[in-house]
Amino acid sequence: MRVRWINTVGVIALGAVLMHNTGCTLPGWLSRSTPTPSGQTTPADGASGLTVTALPVYRLVTSPALADSPSRLFVIQVRLATSDLALSVTPDDLTLVLPNGQSGRIFDRARSLELLRRTTLADADLSYLLRNGGHAPGGLNEYARAPLRDMVAGNLLTEGAFTADQPMEGFAVVDTGVTLLSLDGASLEVVAHRLRDAQPARAAYQFTSTPTANSEAP
Repeated sequence: MRVRWINTVGVIALGAVLMHNTGCTLPGWLSRSTPTPSGQTTPADGASGLTVTALPVYRLVTSPALADSPSRLFVIQVRLATSDLALSVTPDDLTLVLPNGQSGRIFDRARSLELLRRTTLADADLSYLLRNGGHAPGGLNEYARAPLRDMVAGNLLTEGAFTADQPMEGFAVVDTGVTLLSLDGASLEVVAHRLRDAQPARAAYQFTSTPTANSEAP
């Protein structure tokens, strides 16, 4: 089993180069080694100490013309940690549950890479549309898109094991099935397995719910 860890030093260096050369503003989470989401983690198995946190960082849009539109494709950064027992997990162990109770789709590595190749990266937080003085399409400088896409592709969540001293981080590409403004009100459920006896350990993370945040496209 192998874990693809996010190279935080490399990410910060990438951000510094891009901002110096293009004047772009990168998402604030890139300056940190772990996501700092405002949702709620609910450990379901106290014996394992499993916790999950997640942060939507990008939308994937099928055309540059849709850069400022809601999407059904999101890239989320996921962090899995345990306070006690060593655990293993695969992308198939993650489930995205939408506010209406339906399940979204979490793509495997091959499909995620293909989607990243065929789509355009845009900021997941549409609040940039409210900024005075205009904004870059999709909330990202055009020169930043390719390096950020490559960073996501190189750090997709994969099968691996994690311990109390070494959590697991990575990106996941998800399809909500319907066009949403955000993932507010949805939850990410994880079923990991204890290395010592293969018993399941469950935990969930709920994205902050805003009453008017989610809307299905006409």
